[in-house]
Amino acid sequence: MRKLFSLTLLLVMAFPAWATHQRAAEITYEWKGGNAYEFTLTCYTYSPSPAGMQRDSLLVMWGDGFGDYVPRVVYQNLGDDYTLNVYRMVHNFASSGTFVISMEDPDRNYGVVNVPNSVSVPMYIETELVINPFLGYNNSVQLLNAPVDKGCVGKPFYHNPSAYDPDGDSLSYRLVPCKGLNGEDIPGYTYPQSSSLFDIDPITGVLQWENPMLQGEYNVAILIEEWRRGVKVGSVIRDMQVLINACNNNLPQIYMIDDTCVVAGGMIDFVVTGLDPDGDQVTLEASGAPFQLTVSPAVMTPPTDFGLNPAFEFTWHTQCSHIRKTPYQVVIHAKDNSFPIPLSNVRAVNITVIGPAVEGLQVENSQLPTANCQLTWLPYTSCSNVAAIHVYRRVGSIPYEPDACETGVRPGYQRIAELPADATSYLDDNGGVGFDQGVDYCYRVVAVFHDGAESRPSNEVCVQIPNNQPLMTKVSNDESDLLNGPMLVSWTCPREIDPQFVAPYSYRLIRNLNGVESAVYSGADSTFRDAEVRLAEAQSLFYKVEMKDANHSVIGVSTPAAAVMLTGRGGDKTASLSWSEAVPWVIDSTEVFREYDTVFAKIAATTALSYDDIHVQNEVTYRYYVRTFGHYTIEGLPRPLVNCSAV
Repeated sequence: MRKLFSLTLLLVMAFPAWATHQRAAEITYEWKGGNAYEFTLTCYTYSPSPAGMQRDSLLVMWGDGFGDYVPRVVYQNLGDDYTLNVYRMVHNFASSGTFVISMEDPDRNYGVVNVPNSVSVPMYIETELVINPFLGYNNSVQLLNAPVDKGCVGKPFYHNPSAYDPDGDSLSYRLVPCKGLNGEDIPGYTYPQSSSLFDIDPITGVLQWENPMLQGEYNVAILIEEWRRGVKVGSVIRDMQVLINACNNNLPQIYMIDDTCVVAGGMIDFVVTGLDPDGDQVTLEASGAPFQLTVSPAVMTPPTDFGLNPAFEFTWHTQCSHIRKTPYQVVIHAKDNSFPIPLSNVRAVNITVIGPAVEGLQVENSQLPTANCQLTWLPYTSCSNVAAIHVYRRVGSIPYEPDACETGVRPGYQRIAELPADATSYLDDNGGVGFDQGVDYCYRVVAVFHDGAESRPSNEVCVQIPNNQPLMTKVSNDESDLLNGPMLVSWTCPREIDPQFVAPYSYRLIRNLNGVESAVYSGADSTFRDAEVRLAEAQSLFYKVEMKDANHSVIGVSTPAAAVMLTGRGGDKTASLSWSEAVPWVIDSTEVFREYDTVFAKIAATTALSYDDIHVQNEVTYRYYVRTFGHYTIEGLPRPLVNCSAV
């Protein structure tokens, strides 16, 4: 039955005895198809209060202008003055959009230390639902660890909600102020006092209180946000209560492995043990995403254990369906049986299930009509749920052995192709322009799954483009005369000349200055001093060389190489420099020089294409040049290849 939210005011007036009961609450949801979602409101109430017993339904506002009284489906006394109340209902939304689902109920229980006059402050919680057909359907996180916890003055307190996301979305955690009337922050609300730290880990969700200073009941709110491909798709707020007492008890300890990974199809197995420093007996339990799976879930043997040295074994036979980008979190909960105040401790381990590598990658090179590389690999039959195959390329080899949990490729590779999941080959012609000679081109292939998770990288394969054309090696401003010097240009003879070409050989050097092309040299030498060009006045400057045999047959033409063009821009006590590196060889590093009393001195070395000099003053003119160092990957060619910009 539809009701207006303002009716809650009548409830406060008609049932004043109800206003002493809410201790903790949260709203979660499950997608049922279309725009229908089943919402679960979970409340923990103060058992001695009659208000909780009489609350057989609560008003929930759906964020679309409507609200319903949601019936209670679970009413269970948990002991220790806690009662579990679960309310559940399906709601259909008329359209896509972002909706804030909320519940406001008078009132919280009496005596909450950090909520002034808590007995008169409503419990307000909210959950955000994003219905976006482009992002796919969404289920909220499920909080597997109940908000029923105690701590002691002067002792560290830890709580982990053990949030499980059925969709495998990334989760982030942060503390927010508890909310009251009309969803506003509670006036005078403060975070609990600590001796050194009260915070939550944004990644693991562990609430850490180091250390409580005063006895009493405290309420805190944890906001858990879901992220899919960098976009927020929903959130849940848990408002929970922590009871702090005076005691001499110490937290039980948990011993287990650190974060780990497993290749899908493999088994992960480890033992968890507990021990109490005071000699108390300990109950050891576990929760988390691996236990919630419908296919091949993880198991603990035994499911729980109790004793002076409790232990259980975690076993999980993983499958390809378990592969996802975000790790699975397992939360271990240890609670001692100390009287009168038992204490709890939590530890979490993240387990990432990764895809097997693509096997059998090979590469062959063909020179006709232009250089290209033919890649082949074995069919990816390891996992049928793969979404695509990505091909990566780089200049030069990185012969690394991936770490045990490493997926994808390391920085330095460029993704050049996204192929269907059943692809087993790819012809790389570099966009139809072929490849530079004298360079090794190296490849790796990665399988990609529907949420963007990447498999382990394939083996690396490399191919060297045969050198049957001349190679440019220098297009540099003359460093001996930086201000007025000529251009120094050099090149090399091919190392693999087709026998059909007859010596002696000759060269024709072609210059392209500001878009105007002209031949500037013909002869047998492989160097040229171009005195007609002043680099500082050029907008663009390229050179290429044509090689002929004794019969004037063209053997080949080199790939053009550009001079290093340096530009600068002044800012507030900053000189911002940038330069270009349009050359067919590999650039390893660049040195930056600044003039001091007519002498240039090196001030930096970088692998970037820019540099900010912050050691300058305003209204002063500074002069710079850069010097690049590079190489071809063919053995026997000169290295390093050194080229300078103009000043």
